Amino acid sequence: MRVHKKFLVMLIIGLTAIYFVFFFKIPNRYILKPGPLGDAVQMVSVKHESEEINGKIYVTTVSRRPATLASYLAALASYYSDVKTDYTNQGIMGKDNRDIQQAFMANSRQAAIVEAYRAAKIENELTIKGVRIMAVNRDVSNLDELRVNDILTAVNEEPVTQEMLSTLTDTLKANTTSLTVIRNGETQDLSIDKISFDGYLLNGVLAIEEKTPTVTIDSKGFGGPSGGAMLTLSIYQQITGQDLLNGRTIAGTGTIESAGGVGQVGGISQKVAAAHSAGAELFFVPDLAELDLTTTSNYAEAVRTRDFLQSDMEIIPVNNIQDIIRYLETTI
Repeated sequence: MRVHKKFLVMLIIGLTAIYFVFFFKIPNRYILKPGPLGDAVQMVSVKHESEEINGKIYVTTVSRRPATLASYLAALASYYSDVKTDYTNQGIMGKDNRDIQQAFMANSRQAAIVEAYRAAKIENELTIKGVRIMAVNRDVSNLDELRVNDILTAVNEEPVTQEMLSTLTDTLKANTTSLTVIRNGETQDLSIDKISFDGYLLNGVLAIEEKTPTVTIDSKGFGGPSGGAMLTLSIYQQITGQDLLNGRTIAGTGTIESAGGVGQVGGISQKVAAAHSAGAELFFVPDLAELDLTTTSNYAEAVRTRDFLQSDMEIIPVNNIQDIIRYLETTI
């Protein structure tokens, strides 16, 4: 009987240990690993553009999973796995969380279209649609009817302009305000009671659309901001009819900013490893001209990872979308 009890206790202890080592998720700790790749050429469809493009433009991603003790220790021993602490979702109300993700993805796609049109010098084919709501102060009950990712098209029946965006908060505090929004493709009219609150209310960004819609983007789940530069390149190539790839497989990372700037991102080691595994010949990465290879800049990290992998992939530092275009044009 004692042997049986001892065995049972040891079994319970063993199962408990296995659970805590392999299955218990460490709060706010995440493991980053090389993620899947998306082909930006396949994501973009341009109306009346039927010419086949030879080559690939890979959007690189990072796989992010909750950490267990086992995966945490494994990540510490791996060159292209990393452990991150993340408190970013704390305090976000559940009803806004999904809308926030959709708003950022929509804004990322919009930025890619705008900067591709600007690079092609045809930005006059774009027009202001309204203001995309990116955040709302949920402590102000008068704003309950407003949702993140709404596109505000009119205030008190006047079409929204860029100047109106800067005065919207004052308008909401002055009187009851009529807002017209597009939500999930449908137009709705909202009445917002006068707000007596001195702090932050909401913010938004201009929503831009093509005068004659031609570009369709199916991001196939690869909708994060860090894919902006490669998505912009794909749109630019198709709206101009240029073949910048010439059969090459390229990859890269970087947000797309105003005036075509390519911004710094995270997960560089994981993205370089994924691109290397996919056989990419070139990898475009954000550069900081004032930093050298002894720093933790995106470019420095990409070069170190490439060298560790003993890869032949060329790492090209860029500051804006024009740097990428010029490099591809001069190396065809």
